[in-house]
Formats: sequence, C-alpha cells, structure tokens
Amino acid sequence: MPAASEQARIRSLATMARALGRSEALLPLLETAAEEARAAMRAASVSVSRLLPGTLVVRTLVNVGDLGPREVRWPQDETYTMDEFAGLQLAAEGLETWAWDVEDPDCPAPERALLDELAKGSSLATAIFVDGRLWGEFYATRHRGEPPFDDLDAAYLEALIAILSGAVSRALREEWLEQLAYRDPLTGLPNRRALDEHAEAAFAVEPGRTRTVTAVTIDINRLKAVNDTLGHVAGDQLIQAVARDLENAYRRLTGSLVSRVGGDEFTVLVVGPDPAAAVRIADRLCTRTWHFGAGAGVSAGAASVTLRGDGTLTPTALFAAADRAQYVAKRGRLTTTVVADDVRAMRAEDAED
Repeated sequence: MPAASEQARIRSLATMARALGRSEALLPLLETAAEEARAAMRAASVSVSRLLPGTLVVRTLVNVGDLGPREVRWPQDETYTMDEFAGLQLAAEGLETWAWDVEDPDCPAPERALLDELAKGSSLATAIFVDGRLWGEFYATRHRGEPPFDDLDAAYLEALIAILSGAVSRALREEWLEQLAYRDPLTGLPNRRALDEHAEAAFAVEPGRTRTVTAVTIDINRLKAVNDTLGHVAGDQLIQAVARDLENAYRRLTGSLVSRVGGDEFTVLVVGPDPAAAVRIADRLCTRTWHFGAGAGVSAGAASVTLRGDGTLTPTALFAAADRAQYVAKRGRLTTTVVADDVRAMRAEDAED
C-alpha cells in the first residue's frame, strides 16, 4: 500500500480520536465512526450493530455507504442472532477480527449468502467490546472485483475500534445519567421533570390544528397509615405496586405517559381523541385494593382539554383541574374518577396553586 494511503489512515485515526473524544449521543457517534472507517478503508459499506443485553440477538443500528437492496441507513427492525453468522461466535471465543471473501472456498455458507444478498464480494468485521463485555459488531464490505481486505485493513479497524469502544462507554454512561434525571428512583417511572417536558410538547399545537390532552391524577389512600403501622418498607412496596398496576393498565392506551410526581401522587398524561378511555382505566384502578390494610386504594381525578393552537391553555391549568377533581374524589371516598367540568373556566390563581 502506498505510503500516502498509510499516512491518510493514521490521520484518519487522529481525526476519529478528536471527533469521538467529544461528548456525543450514541447514534451520531456510531455514524461518525462508520463514515470515517468507510473512507479510510475504501469500503463499499459499513454497518454497526449492537448485541441486545441478555440475549443472543444482534440489532443493526446504522448502515452507511453503498447499501444492499434491503438495507437502510437507520434500520428499525434489522436483527439477527449470533448463531446465524460465524463472526460473532469467533468474537465470543476471543478472536476479535475476521475477514471473508466469496472467492475463498473456506468462506462459511451463511457469510457467502449474506455477501450475495448485499451484492458484495468481501467483508471485514470486528467485535466491539465495551467495558470488558461483548457489545456489538463493526462490519465493512467491498464490491465484487475489488481486492479483499488485508492485514493492514484489519490493523486499522482494530485501532479504530479501540478508540470507538471508549467513546461508546462514555456515551452510554452519559445516556444512563441523563435517564436518571428523568426517572423516579423508587418506581422507575418518569418523574415530574419528564412529565412537564412531555406536557409542554403535547401543548405545542400548530395553528389550525387541534389536539385532545387528558390528565389523570391518582393519589394513594392511607399511605401514611401504612407507613405508621407496617413500616416504610411496606409503604414503598405499596407505592411500587400501584406504579406497576398503573403502568400495566395504561400501557395499551397509545399516547399515555404514567409518572410519579410526589410521595403518593401519580399523574397520567394522555394525548389522544378519547378522554373516556383514560377515565375508564382509572375507574377500574379505583375499585382495586392492595393488601396493605383496609382502605389502601387510590382516588382519581381527571381533566381534559381540546387544544386549538391558540396558546391560551397551559399544562399547569390542566394539572390543577385534575388535582382539584382528585381532591373531591378523595374527600368523598369515591371509587370512581371525578372529572373536572371546565378547565377553561378556572381562575388564573387556581392554575398556579
């Protein structure tokens, strides 16, 4: 290989180290690495895949370059299992880089079939290890008639992956910390911050369009009594039990977000045309009892608005109306959801309480 090409690869690694050293979300980071590697190795295409935790299923996250007939840049459901192809099985055994050529009689049949499907002649791949664990695969191809990948290509790719692995580890840690900021630690549900941002997006309606948004506020009855008589561990278990049932109940209602906003308070935000569906689910939950003493149930209030892009209504007003309805249900010890009559009629000072 000419010296100029070798120098270009070294410069490419330096460029990669600088680019991947910046804080960046995972998918753009992988896209940057794939494009840089494709240019440096004169590859036809590059794909980056991830091993789904706790499984043998590998999901492709990004494809770049001259793609195969059924490939897209950002695939939604391109998956395979480790036992379908020889490469990652070799990785699991400690051999981290492998190359295949359709002209090689030793090329495994599954790999040959894949290259034929992609209309390519050779491949080079390496396992991606992150924090000592097999995380995924970096896969490059060349067109038929072009020289197959050689040892220098493999050496470049291994050096690139060493840089990429550290960047992926950092991106995953930052992603995890960001998720923590939006999660309630006891239940794992979205917290108030996540609810507020979700509601702000739901209320951003373009002029000339309409959108129905419903809030359901749910409060656990007698949580303090459970804490005082059975202990705070039992109280936490009650909160977690209600959280699980809420999430399971609303999971099938498209456009719903269940959040824990306080010690014994939950809010469900539903974006959709049928507020009655959200209320029916709350009604069913109101009739449930949890085994933490008499009266350990929930009270619920709901409010709904139809937004028209005029910007006169706010999430604060909607949540306040649902809260007021919930207080009525709680004081009356009702086992049905109280629905607020008119969010628009609320006074400004009520919306700010």
